[in-house]
Order: sequence, then C-alpha cells, then structure tokens
Amino acid sequence: MTTNWTRRRFIASAAVAAAGTGLGRSPAVGQDGWRGGPLQHLIPAASHDRVALKCSFADSLDFVPVLRIGGRLVAGRSTDTERRFFSFDARGLEADTEYTPQLLGGGEALCDPWPLRTFPLPSAQPESVRFLAYTCAGGHPESGSFLPLAVRRRLLRRALSFRPRALIAIGDHIYWDQRTVLYNRGEERGRRSREFYERIGWLDLSLPALGTSNETSIKAAVGPQIAELYGVMLRSTPSYFVSDDHDYYENDDADPRMVTLPPDRYQVEFARFTRNAFLPEFLPDVERPLAMSGAGAGDREPGISEAFGTFRYGRLAEVLIYDCARYLSLKGIHAGLVPPETENWLHQRTRDESVAQLFHVPSHPFGWSAGKWREWYPDVADLDDGGATVSRIGDFAGSNFRLTTEREKYFWQVGWLRQHQRLLESLTSQSQRTGVVLSGDLHAIGHSVLERSGSLDLSANPVHAVLTGPLGTLTGWPSAARGTPPLAATGLVHDIRGETFEKNGFALFDVTPSEITVRLFAWKTGEPESAIDELEPYHTSVIRRG
Repeated sequence: MTTNWTRRRFIASAAVAAAGTGLGRSPAVGQDGWRGGPLQHLIPAASHDRVALKCSFADSLDFVPVLRIGGRLVAGRSTDTERRFFSFDARGLEADTEYTPQLLGGGEALCDPWPLRTFPLPSAQPESVRFLAYTCAGGHPESGSFLPLAVRRRLLRRALSFRPRALIAIGDHIYWDQRTVLYNRGEERGRRSREFYERIGWLDLSLPALGTSNETSIKAAVGPQIAELYGVMLRSTPSYFVSDDHDYYENDDADPRMVTLPPDRYQVEFARFTRNAFLPEFLPDVERPLAMSGAGAGDREPGISEAFGTFRYGRLAEVLIYDCARYLSLKGIHAGLVPPETENWLHQRTRDESVAQLFHVPSHPFGWSAGKWREWYPDVADLDDGGATVSRIGDFAGSNFRLTTEREKYFWQVGWLRQHQRLLESLTSQSQRTGVVLSGDLHAIGHSVLERSGSLDLSANPVHAVLTGPLGTLTGWPSAARGTPPLAATGLVHDIRGETFEKNGFALFDVTPSEITVRLFAWKTGEPESAIDELEPYHTSVIRRG
C-alpha cells in the first residue's frame, strides 16, 4: 500500500524519529533553495554510463522510492531494516550527458529534480577537468574533538563553489573507534569515551550490524558525521569515498594487547553496513578487474567495488583510489597494504600511458611519517631515554620527539616498505607522465616532490606527493595528539613545494593534457570563520607532463 507524502506528515514523523535516536532531522534544503523534502542525505557516484545514489529519509517509508532518470525508472534497494536508507543503481546511460534525476514515491515527487552529469567515454578526449580532494571529514559533533559541523560545511561549500567535476574523500569519514578508544587509551579516557558512547550509540562487538541494537547505534553515531554533514550538498558532484582505519571502527594500532588490522569480523561488519547505508561504492571501470578483492559481494549491486576505485575522465585523467586497511597483510617480506592483485592493477595502469594524466590515491600517505604503526615506513618515536615506541594518539601530547629507524617498530612489516618502493618505481618510470600521489590521514596539508626513497633514485622523474588537507580536525593534529608534526620519513629526500601545515583545508586539481595545476587551501580554528567564504590558495603549483 502506498501513502502520499505530505509536508505535515513528514514534519510530524521526523520529530518523533529525531526524539528516538538523538539525531536531529529536518527537511533537506540546499543553500540555493533546492528542496529535498523528506531526504536526510543524498550522495551520488557516476561513471560514463552509470549513476548510483545512496540516500536516507527522515522517517521509514511504506513504499519503494523510485529514481527517475533519463526517461527510465529505477527502484530503490533498502539497505536497513527501518526502510529509511536506500541505494539506487541506474545503468545504460549516455556518456557526458546532463540528466535531471528526481526521486519519486507514494504517488508524488519526494524532492526537486537536480542536475547530474555522466563522465565522458573512456575513449573521449576532453580538454580539462577539475576535481576536489580532502581527508578526515569525520568526527561526532558532540565529542568536542572535531570542528563543528557548521564550519566543516562552510569549508565544503567554499570547495564546491569552484565547481569541481568530482570529489575524492580520503578516509576517516567516521570516528567511532571501539577497543582502541574504550580499552587501550588509559583508564580515564576509556571511562569518558564509554560514557559518551553509551549516550550516543553503544556497539556490541558480538552482534552483527544489521537487524540488531547495533543498527540503531551505528545510525546515531554515524548519522551526524555523514548524513548531517553532507545533507544534499553533493547531489550534483559524483563522489568517491575510500575507507581507512577509522572507517573500520578502530585506530591502526599494534602492541602486545591487540593488533587492529587487517580488520576483525566486527570491524568489517560495521564498516560494510556503514558504507552500504551512507556512502556510494566504486562503480566498475573498463580497466579494473572485476575479480579483485572487495568486489562481487551478493548484497551489493553488480560490478561495484568496496575497496578499490577509479575516477576515469576519458583519456584525460585516471585516478586510482585504494584502501590500505581492509586487505592489509602481515606476511613479513611478502606483506602489503594492498593485496597482490591490486598492486598488479596499479602497476598495469601506471605503465599504460594512453591516458594523459595519472594519480595514485592511497588511503595511507606516501612521503610523510608520524611514527605510527601502519605506515609504509619503519620510523618510530625516539624517546631519548634509550627506548622507542610506536606513536599512538594521546601518548605523547606536548612532546617533541624525533623519528628513528634504529629501533624496531613493533609488528611493522618490511613488505610494506618493499611494496611502497615498487609503487614508487612504477610512478617514476613513466616515460611521458609525472608521478602524482594524493594522500590523507595525517591531518595536514602540503606538497613535496620526492627525489629519493632509500636506494631508489627518483631524480630523473620525481614523484609529487600532496597531502590534501583535513576537513574535520580540531584537536587531532599530529603534534598535539602524537608529539610530532608530519615529518619526512627516514630515507626520503623531499623538495618542498608547498609548506606542510597542520591546518584544515582541501585541494583542487585542474587537469589538462599537458599539465596539472595543484591548489591548496588552508584554514585553522582561531582564524576568522568568515574568511572561509573567500578562502584562496596558499599554494599553487603546476606539474607539467613529461
């Protein structure tokens, strides 16, 4: 049975739902007056022939919502037990075409139509494209450790004002760590965290995510970090979200008490539910094997990948995006942050120079270290007392230590560095292109050129390493939480192009067949919030092809 969705019914039911979960819900209205009706959030993905959407509604639906796009109707797939969250997958679309999709249900339109354009054919020759990248947008607004949502949205609005064709969010979309915060950060911090989690959303690690008390808790914990943050702001911007450690509900820690990666069963359960409900996965790419890890799950649409993705814009730009947490291995000299078949794909695409410009986007950074466990590099914190340790959040606040490789990093795998070297060698070996790596995770923004990595000489074709800037950081700066700012990893020779700052911000990339223009935008608490609305790049650099 279908029921007409009236404004009065929506407002009444949204108020009841908000009271039940602690997450305030209101009609989604864009800055430009676009009305989302009962929508709570809407995030699209796109390729040259396909559009996918993840969205949520303020109340349960007693009908199946439908996406109208290009004269066809696509029924939604419910991704939760309340029937508030839905996924849509529209295939067989025309390339480089602007559509005006609209969500329908209950005999009426649920929202205004909006523009959304597919990408050019993989064989097309577009002249230019602009895309946006940033990291670490997550953080529950009531914790006090992250930028207020209003400030995050203001930064995002400024970034979107430059009309990027696509958006890449590099890891840490949520922070709701379990064992590493509740039991492994000291008694007092654990007590405070438990009180906060019990108030917002307590998780039972023995239960699955879907259809248990965990489902309600995850929605309450994650909703403000994703649905409330983005709302409908991204509806016309195809978006790529790659997961990292915190998206698997833990920090990347290793000590005699626990090793948090590769993710345990509960981490995968919670992370898969979160992505299924809130964030679009990666659509197929003609050059990415369908049989790679993270693809082919029966509870997802055909052909998509949960861990490895491609932003492909004709023969102009190819962006290879890879999760360095889910399939991390602990196999000594054979270990990797990505599995062998993924590494082979990265090498194959890097060797194929038929696309003018290529970017690597690992979820864990190239070029910098903070002495953390799950880094490509063996650096640890030198405590100047004859000891050394892996840097962990909160352990060294107020310290100012250096990094060393003279002491062993607990449970670090030499295969990670070997994989890093192989990837760098592929990047520097390109004959016509300059290697470019975009990274997140380190809560900083900057641009360096890597000229040497250990015994690997990159000087003939140096690799550009860009930290894209965090969107949500307030107190989690490396120097404040870990005792050191991001530093060049031991054995790396940096030519600094854009100074590395512990500031919030984002990066824009303008791509043509002959060059890439990098622009970095930075802002930090203490500076006027009004300055965000007119924020200009503090660093601009042109990377020329060949």
